[in-house]
Amino acid sequence: MRVVCMVPSWTETLIACGVNVVGRTRYCIHPAEQVADIAIVGGTKDVQWEKVEPLAPDLVIFDKEENTRDMADSCPYPYFATHAESVQDMPRVLRLLAQQLNSNALIALAARFQHVLNNPIPISPTALPLLAHKDAASDSVLTDERPWLYLIWRKPYMSIGRHTFIYSVFEHLGFADKLIALEPNYPDFSIEAIQELNPILLCSTEPYPFAKQLATTQQELQLDAVLIDGEPLCWYGIRCLRFLEIASKAE
Repeated sequence: MRVVCMVPSWTETLIACGVNVVGRTRYCIHPAEQVADIAIVGGTKDVQWEKVEPLAPDLVIFDKEENTRDMADSCPYPYFATHAESVQDMPRVLRLLAQQLNSNALIALAARFQHVLNNPIPISPTALPLLAHKDAASDSVLTDERPWLYLIWRKPYMSIGRHTFIYSVFEHLGFADKLIALEPNYPDFSIEAIQELNPILLCSTEPYPFAKQLATTQQELQLDAVLIDGEPLCWYGIRCLRFLEIASKAE
């Protein structure tokens, strides 16, 4: 089956499961060697159907949060749209995707996810996907009494809500009470509001490239910050699974 995938995390997962992915978005960057030979047909919010046509796909993969409704409505090919609201959804979503693609490998992946979810093991903060950075605070700050604020954007500063996939991963790892998470999915905060909360900042590598602004962020907010790899926490296919499996074995 020839598949065009408009979801970066699914592209990586499908390739790992041996699915014939013939088209991708410009943001589908993993695994680098394999995607280099796959045609780029747009981004997560746009698609160029004239570039898809010569690829003759049997199925196009979308995601309800990652992509737009217009992309699906304009799709001239059979398509399937996933919707993973939390890490707990992953076995079900993977099985649905496996049915669409007739993939035993995706079914096996669903079973691995279910095993991880059935055996939650709280981890230490230092087992999070932290990245070394010359301007980062020491990892040891994560063990003090201050709450954490996970930042995904700057100008304005934006965080995550308790109904996001990222929050569900932190919750599974035992950090639900440590992480500041409001009702809106992606709330924004003023500098003054953040300072009043007095959190430790978990600055994600995506979608905002905090690695380039870590020192500036700490100076502006006058708070400690660490750099955290956002991909294992929001790429909800095999990348998230591998992180959870490694984290659980490390404890």
